[in-house]
Amino acid sequence: MGIDSIYRFLESLGYTHPIHPILVHLTIGLVIAALIFSLLSRIPRYSRFAVTAQHCATLAFFSVFPTVLLGVMDWFHYYGGSLIYPIKMKIFLASGLGMLLLLAVLLHVKFTSRSRVIITIYLFALSAVTGLGYFGGELVFASHAPQEPVAEKSTAASGETGPILYSDLEGILQSRCVQCHNEDNPLRGLDLSSYEGTMAGSENGPIIIPGDPAKSALIQRINGTTQPRMPLVGPGLTEAQIRSFEAWIEAGAPEGNSDNRLAAPQQPPGESGA
Repeated sequence: MGIDSIYRFLESLGYTHPIHPILVHLTIGLVIAALIFSLLSRIPRYSRFAVTAQHCATLAFFSVFPTVLLGVMDWFHYYGGSLIYPIKMKIFLASGLGMLLLLAVLLHVKFTSRSRVIITIYLFALSAVTGLGYFGGELVFASHAPQEPVAEKSTAASGETGPILYSDLEGILQSRCVQCHNEDNPLRGLDLSSYEGTMAGSENGPIIIPGDPAKSALIQRINGTTQPRMPLVGPGLTEAQIRSFEAWIEAGAPEGNSDNRLAAPQQPPGESGA
């Protein structure tokens, strides 16, 4: 059974989220516990906690393997193996964490968890899991590139300013979508780095149905009608941005460029993606 089959099975059960976080908290918790118990063991009356700290570190080391496996599965399923910056940092930090925990396990033959050497290793391991949590949060909550402001326009106003064109939305696609869907890494066969690639669609067919936003897969993904909601990295698009994509598709998904549009009247900008 392939990776995609596993995710389709989970979706049939109602689970539509990444599976890596299920185990990552186990590793993080064990690293924190190892450090806390090792510090407590330096107090004479709690010296027995040194053994508990050692057990936590050993379990943390072995938990790294299934956690990394699930992380790799999520990486290829959701990001197509794209080496975006947060992923690179997570690979670096996960490798460092694995080596630190292995070192702690091996050094327990010579040192107890009360040793400053072991406690120092635990502190570095805690730094590594903190960094992993930070970059995991970057993947979920943060935007990694400035977004082009897009004025909020309705189809009713299009008669005055001209229809929304692909070139008006290109900035959003470049900042929010192209890191995973580009010519060099067309995740799910989808290249959003150009008008031609966008209109060509993905391995599942067209994502744009000119004139019909509701049936266009692009709209269904960015408004959360189908899961997972896009973009995966950072917050979802604003309502104004979604409406702009809907208006573009409803107008027939024209390409054009900004120079071909009628001059818009001077007015304060609407809601932007910033």
